[in-house]
Amino acid sequence: MASTNSKGALPTGFTSPFTLILQQDRFDDLLVCAAILTGRPMADVRKLAEQFGLPKTGPYWVDNVMTAKLLMNLGSLVATSYKEFTSFAALPDVAILLVDYSETTEIGRHVIWHHIRGTKEQQAFSYVIDPALHISAPQQMSTEFGHLKPAWYVEVTAAKAGGKAK
Repeated sequence: MASTNSKGALPTGFTSPFTLILQQDRFDDLLVCAAILTGRPMADVRKLAEQFGLPKTGPYWVDNVMTAKLLMNLGSLVATSYKEFTSFAALPDVAILLVDYSETTEIGRHVIWHHIRGTKEQQAFSYVIDPALHISAPQQMSTEFGHLKPAWYVEVTAAKAGGKAK
């Protein structure tokens, strides 16, 4: 069995299928999540988002409709509408979490949740990919997520032929 080599580190021998990309500005967390999930460069994501009506400069908010369009067009991925977070155990295998949400401002930031199912070779575990510039490097891809305060999530699945979720 693979083991975790330090607190929050991914298990030894595990390589994430997703590559960390850091935010370029304080408004592009959902764009970065789309880039990470689709494996596409930020330039491609931003260009398509602008075609869908995103302003070239902030402030801006990427809504659920635009997120779904970006994921489908760039990676044939289906995004649900936001669902209320109840527990980490209840999350799907892949999701975009809205964390550190303020009910006053109705603003939070987004991270990626990834659950790895267990096999004979590797125990099941979950980790987050946090593209925020203000967090420490060990928290950018980590199995420690107790510091996050999730409020909502968007489930992300691969599309079948015809654009529906698997």
